[in-house]
Amino acid sequence: MGSSRSTRNEFDPDLLRHVRIPDVSKDHRPTHASTLLAWYTRPKKNDLVIELGCGTGIVSAFLAMNHDILVHCVEKNQFLAELARETVRMNSLENKMFIHNATCQRVKELFDAEQFDLVVSNPPHHLAGVPSPSKLRSEGRSASFDEATSFVEATAYLLKNRGKFIFVLSCDYLMFWLNEFVKRKLQSKRLVPVYGDPKRHAVLTIVEGVKNGGIGLRLEPPIVLKRV
Repeated sequence: MGSSRSTRNEFDPDLLRHVRIPDVSKDHRPTHASTLLAWYTRPKKNDLVIELGCGTGIVSAFLAMNHDILVHCVEKNQFLAELARETVRMNSLENKMFIHNATCQRVKELFDAEQFDLVVSNPPHHLAGVPSPSKLRSEGRSASFDEATSFVEATAYLLKNRGKFIFVLSCDYLMFWLNEFVKRKLQSKRLVPVYGDPKRHAVLTIVEGVKNGGIGLRLEPPIVLKRV
């Protein structure tokens, strides 16, 4: 595979600071997971990229601004999709970034099969539904297992043969995701554990894989967000 940790700079938690986004509540400000996805992703020139569950569009905007690519964005929440469209306007990305207000289940209505070189996603980290006083926060950060599966099914449908996917996932549900990937011939190739504190267990994992890829998995050096 083309990307390698050795070619990446050290993780910068402020990587997204130059992307202009609309004013949003604290529930939808960029998180470490969003920044990790933007930092890790290295699309090739002229790749056609799609982000599933784009939220305000900050990751896709960063990719469109820093790489010579076109990015499509799928977001089921109408309010967030409108914010993502505003992100497009604020960063003058009208010809590089395209927002689709739709669920992952509807991608077959929007796109031809095997159209994309790269699928990226920072899907909800809590599965089976976690109560939240904020409906918007709950929608963005929790999902049913069926909804989570739809992210994987959409990835398998959208990717070209040997196309690449990159997901940032909660360690709590990592085995669920890996199992769903394998069922659909999405072979995980690299895992990068992410620690909030070096003295505690990993909280996130970056998963990079290939559609119809061969067997072979690398566990990469960890990322530590808080050094003590």
